Amino acid sequence: MTNPLLEVKHLKKYFPLKGSRTDYLKAVDDVSFTVNQGEVLGIVGESGCGKSTMGKTLIQLFTPTEGEILLNGENITVLSSKKVRQKRREMQIIFQDPFASLNPRMKVFKIIEEPLVNFRIGTKEERKQRVYDVAKQVGLTHKQLERFPHEFSGGQRQRIGIARALVSNPKLIVADEPVSALDVSIQSQVLNIMKDLKKELNLTYIFISHDLSVVHHFCDRIGVMYLGKIVEIADKHELFNNPKHPYTKALLSALPKSHPLQEKERIVLKGDVPNPANPPSGCTFHTRCPNCMEICKVTTPVLKSISDKHEVSCLLYEELEERVL
Repeated sequence: MTNPLLEVKHLKKYFPLKGSRTDYLKAVDDVSFTVNQGEVLGIVGESGCGKSTMGKTLIQLFTPTEGEILLNGENITVLSSKKVRQKRREMQIIFQDPFASLNPRMKVFKIIEEPLVNFRIGTKEERKQRVYDVAKQVGLTHKQLERFPHEFSGGQRQRIGIARALVSNPKLIVADEPVSALDVSIQSQVLNIMKDLKKELNLTYIFISHDLSVVHHFCDRIGVMYLGKIVEIADKHELFNNPKHPYTKALLSALPKSHPLQEKERIVLKGDVPNPANPPSGCTFHTRCPNCMEICKVTTPVLKSISDKHEVSCLLYEELEERVL
């Protein structure tokens, strides 16, 4: 069995609250998972659940509060800032906003070339050829490389962002809601480009999104986040056909019917998402859970395997196991 490309162990990212030395906003709270080479892991959840913060922490744009991030077996959380900078050649990110993430004063060629210059990769001519090759892979012409970002549509700007992420030949790409700001017709074009590049270059993606239909189309496995924690992670077919966590069931019930005659029960969660600066005791989902038990209010569940390639963090299944035993 091959070692995973990425191993995340008990990752936490807390932000101190203004005016307090003891209170923190727990954006990412004890997250663990693995990603294999060539795999696409989707991360879904409501806005504010910590998806984007986790993605930025994985590539060290945010320094973790606790935990380990192992890339090819090397713990990058203990590296010096200089070595982390070098390691970023292997880890790149595609941002959500394709306009805000591009320097408006730089031409597209310079934007794509910038990582090569920063990492001191190749000669001037080699860099030029590499930019041309990557631009062609994402559907940009040589003429377009001499324009500025404001001269492009949203979909074209995201192609520029993808090209910039690819140019240093990374092993891992974090895609932070890369199509959420695009029209539906353009979304499919960008997703198809990313899918083709994955096959061609054997890329590994962590694909962050709030759109379950997009994640189902694009990803191999899916992790569901709630209030900074992963509550369920499974193969996409297993997750959609046999969801276990009450939160996952509620998310999937909100998807449109695939057929007019399909019978589908809509699960409406009561209340708002709790404040991550002051999460509920026990299971953080218990305040909205339709299956809440008394034990859920005081005991924190952990992510456990319940079948092959399916893990869930829910005391309901631990209770069931105990009853069977």
